[in-house]
Amino acid sequence: MLIIPAVVPLRSAILAGSHIPIQVAFTPLLAGWSIWVGIAISARSSDVRFAQQLSVLANLPPVAIVALMGFNVIAPSTGLALGLAAILIAVDALGWRAVAAMFDRERLIAGARH
Repeated sequence: MLIIPAVVPLRSAILAGSHIPIQVAFTPLLAGWSIWVGIAISARSSDVRFAQQLSVLANLPPVAIVALMGFNVIAPSTGLALGLAAILIAVDALGWRAVAAMFDRERLIAGARH
């Protein structure tokens, strides 16, 4: 088996045991964030392209935090991870309830506002 030298550090970084619990914890929280943000924007927008573009912009704050942590501008720590998880849980719960109230099922079926 041929192993490329650049792949060896990548393999060890991917398989590091400390990253897996963080990914398991934060993947559903970030997916929940992006889903309810997208639904909220789609519920109020009449143009599909505009809703997609605005959804991408609305999902930049979590991406910015991850990027800042990746570039070591923000030092990753257990306390920071727990704090961010608590904030995401609260924001997801509150956002989901607000978006559920905004969502118009008749508009989805009929395709027009009443």
